[in-house]
Amino acid sequence: MKKGLLLWLLLAIGMVHAFAQTRTITGRITDAADGQVLPGVSVLIKGSKTGVVSGSDGKFSIQADGAGSLVFSFVGYETKEEKIGSRSTVNVTLAGSNKILNEVLVTGYGEQKRKDVTSSVTAVSGALINERPATSFDQALTGRAAGVSISTGSGVLGDVVNIRIRGVSSISNSSQPLIVVDGIPMNINTNLNTFNSGNGTRYNPLADINPNDIASVDVLKDAAATALYGSRAAAGVIIITTKRGKAGVVSVNYNGYVGWSKAGKLPKLLNGDDFNIIQNEKAANATPAGQTAPIIAKDIDVNGDGKPDRTDWLKEVFRTGIIHSHQLSLSGGTEKAKFYASGEYADQQGIIVSNRLRRGGMRVNLDVTPKTWLKSGVSLYASKALNNGVLSDTYLAGATVSAYGAMPNVPVYDKNGDLYIKTAVNGDLGDGNNVISAATRASRFFHPLAGLTMGRNDNTSTRVLSSAYVEVEPIAGLKITSRFGVDFIQNFEDQYSGPLLSGNGFNLNGLVQENLLRQNQWSWTNYATYTKSFNNVHFINATVGIESQYAQTRQLYTGQANLADSYFKEIYDGLYAGTDNSYTGGDNKSNAFDSYFGKIGYNYGSKYYVDATLRADAYSDFGINNRRGYFPGVSAGWRISEENFFKGNISFINDLKIRASYGMVGNSNIKAYAYRTLYGGGNYADANGFSLYQVGDPNLKWETSKNLDLGLDASFLKNRITVTFDYFRNNIDNLILDAPILATVGTPWDHINNTPGSILTTNIGSMRNTGQELTINTSNIHTKDFSWNSSFNITFIKNVVTHTADGTDITRGNNRASVGKPLGVFRLIKWGGVNPENGFPMYYNANNELVMYNPGPGVANRWTTPDGSKPMNPITSNDAQYMDKSGYPTFYGGLNNTFTYKGIDLSIFLQYSGGNYLYNAARASGMSNLFTNNMEEIKNRWTPDNKNTDVPKLFLGNTVITQASTRWLEKGDFLRAREISLGYTFPGIKQKLGVNSLRVYGLVQNAFVITKYKGTDPEVNTNRDSNINYGVDARAVPLPRIFTLGLNVGF
Repeated sequence: MKKGLLLWLLLAIGMVHAFAQTRTITGRITDAADGQVLPGVSVLIKGSKTGVVSGSDGKFSIQADGAGSLVFSFVGYETKEEKIGSRSTVNVTLAGSNKILNEVLVTGYGEQKRKDVTSSVTAVSGALINERPATSFDQALTGRAAGVSISTGSGVLGDVVNIRIRGVSSISNSSQPLIVVDGIPMNINTNLNTFNSGNGTRYNPLADINPNDIASVDVLKDAAATALYGSRAAAGVIIITTKRGKAGVVSVNYNGYVGWSKAGKLPKLLNGDDFNIIQNEKAANATPAGQTAPIIAKDIDVNGDGKPDRTDWLKEVFRTGIIHSHQLSLSGGTEKAKFYASGEYADQQGIIVSNRLRRGGMRVNLDVTPKTWLKSGVSLYASKALNNGVLSDTYLAGATVSAYGAMPNVPVYDKNGDLYIKTAVNGDLGDGNNVISAATRASRFFHPLAGLTMGRNDNTSTRVLSSAYVEVEPIAGLKITSRFGVDFIQNFEDQYSGPLLSGNGFNLNGLVQENLLRQNQWSWTNYATYTKSFNNVHFINATVGIESQYAQTRQLYTGQANLADSYFKEIYDGLYAGTDNSYTGGDNKSNAFDSYFGKIGYNYGSKYYVDATLRADAYSDFGINNRRGYFPGVSAGWRISEENFFKGNISFINDLKIRASYGMVGNSNIKAYAYRTLYGGGNYADANGFSLYQVGDPNLKWETSKNLDLGLDASFLKNRITVTFDYFRNNIDNLILDAPILATVGTPWDHINNTPGSILTTNIGSMRNTGQELTINTSNIHTKDFSWNSSFNITFIKNVVTHTADGTDITRGNNRASVGKPLGVFRLIKWGGVNPENGFPMYYNANNELVMYNPGPGVANRWTTPDGSKPMNPITSNDAQYMDKSGYPTFYGGLNNTFTYKGIDLSIFLQYSGGNYLYNAARASGMSNLFTNNMEEIKNRWTPDNKNTDVPKLFLGNTVITQASTRWLEKGDFLRAREISLGYTFPGIKQKLGVNSLRVYGLVQNAFVITKYKGTDPEVNTNRDSNINYGVDARAVPLPRIFTLGLNVGF
């Protein structure tokens, strides 16, 4: 007995010694499918940094002890772990990875694996969004999803973001997609302002979602994918899923960054010396022969230092903005109760003085599973933001508008240190010694800093986005879910204009305005899903449900003027001071949805697929005769790679699927009560009363989009290359437009467009979008220490308007909605250049005849042929021609390259767009021949010594020179370095510092832009979300260049 125990003990000691002894482990790695050797496979000792790579013969050799394990990993294959034990030879076979094919996509009231999807869906991982500093998730999404175009109106903080999926989906209504967060439709109202609506302080609803809370973003693009959302899905659907807790030890993560931002590019304006030369030259050329030319631009020395005053107004208005953001999250739980909680705070200074945005938010997601058949949970999110906004590009008092034109030969401050303004006249910028007549003044000169320092333009917004659900599984495969959600927004708009602030402030002796807006939306969804397989060959899934939604908007506004004291800056101050010009007003409106939906899908052997959906929506804001609409969709797919004839013959293609879909969805984004006949205040013969205000159409119904999609999904070379291609055609009908009606109906004024005439809002227009999308993802190199991955996407798109009311154009500025042409097509006078003989401007008339304009003094016939021999009719707007050029790009996309070497990661993301044109209204005003500051380009004007130029001879008072023409129409193509980041992840940090992960990084956003556009930024758009008047730059604030230093820590 003792001998036996001793023998076992010696054997055990020997085994322990063998296991603990470091020795040479060799082996060979092959493909499980075809037995081919696999070179370049990473072989790593688990829990260490020691590793090797298999050679060209698939063999490897590594020093390890028997107690450890080897981890084998290779791009396109499943990672495999092997315990060493007593073996000296470890041969391994690796199976091809189906990770990409098995990726789960959220497709609306359910989930599907990518390999089973027959519609057009693009997924963006939460990791891609989480790892970059962004105050709004749309910033991280820009350029990364085919078919999705994202643009920001300007560089003002919190400005409106335009998201368009596969082009514009409406002419007169919103083209923003439906945003669904954790199953709850989100209110995406982008304008919460009543005062200075559309300018000043703006609102980006997507910024109310903490990017670090996002687990995934799925973009539904075709009707088969979006039909389950029916009347709200014409512009596409973006489904956002936030993070949920996982069972296990509580994990804590901190993400923080600091940074600074600067204007990427500013215009080059004349300095004081050049300003004097140019303005006086304008006056000299406009002076009749024999008369002494006046000196209209003269220096002044306000502070008495013996030097003429000089001001760079752009430097006064723009600044370097400081940014810091902090986000903390906790996650954990048990199998029966899991939680995720997070908090955030961000403080941003804008690149415009006084522009600041502070935002804080908290989220709690809780899921409990008390029984295997019962699951429930809640998602609670609340945020609050304070936006100190600024007027910028629409009003004369706007910071950029006033700074572009302000005289650079006057000071910022007077000798007392106060703003240099006309305190006794109108509050405008002081003229200095300049001699300015009313006839030649370009416009009133607002002091660029006055609106930023003597007024207030704030918004305080509060948002609560929350939901709760219960999920029951009474039998295997059947799940019944009930989900209730609330989206509450409250915005307090607070404006103040001091008594010395030019405009309303000066005219009204001070003005205070306040507006309280509340929007409350709730939705209740009940649906059941059933999945079943038969013999592991036949698979069916079905969804059926009902949904109700109610939304209410209430607002109350008030204002007071003629403040008794300049220190009174609040409404309640005036209650005790005898102010006058008080006013109040308000609004209360609501709408509701009542919906039924269903979906059924079948696939045979994961080879043949067919899906059908149907949704029926009733909406209270549509005509009484067309309250309910029906929105069907159908799709089919064929995974050719699963066919027997394919599997053994084409080995380099791992997966190949073709798919097709067709369906109809709607657009319910219309103004409230558009179908109703309304009455409003009016007067006749000086008697007050009521009159017909709006003619209603009881047959008003949804705008409908009929979508066809043909697609292909493929992966190659062990899934190292994946390709997705789509062709789409969207026929958009029943567009809601304003049709003219007889004035005898009784509405002689168009209250919608604020112009004379009678209109009826009705379904009368149509247009079409066609295009192609391509996405390619590649794993170029993958070794033990180094990897290089690429992602490329491109979208080509073409739009054409096919019908309007009576075939007439819809005009917005210089843009049109015109039958047979792309939406937003420019109609402009054609620029003919500068006559080199005399420096006079030339234009083409409607007959394409070149006509010259002579702005000189005392000229009888100003419009003539270029040689001056024959009088011609003046060029007017009737000579404008269609350019067949639109502000919308015809192609766009992005290219991302990510490199990693050990702990170092480098990412370079390029975004591009092109095929569009921009009307550079900023350049037009900057080349004015009136008395105003100009861009440096004007220094290249025609003179007897500079005849080869496209800048005409200067003549004070010549307004023809800046009229709307193709001179100001420029190509909008650009290539932008959207993000360049460099980071380092510390290895083995847990043993050293006790933290699970630690990464530091630096990032530059908008590092550079390559473009021929002469403005500050080819991506800005003054008219924000206007669908027609798109592609106009009227001195918008450029997008900032942002530098960031960040830290990610996991505990």
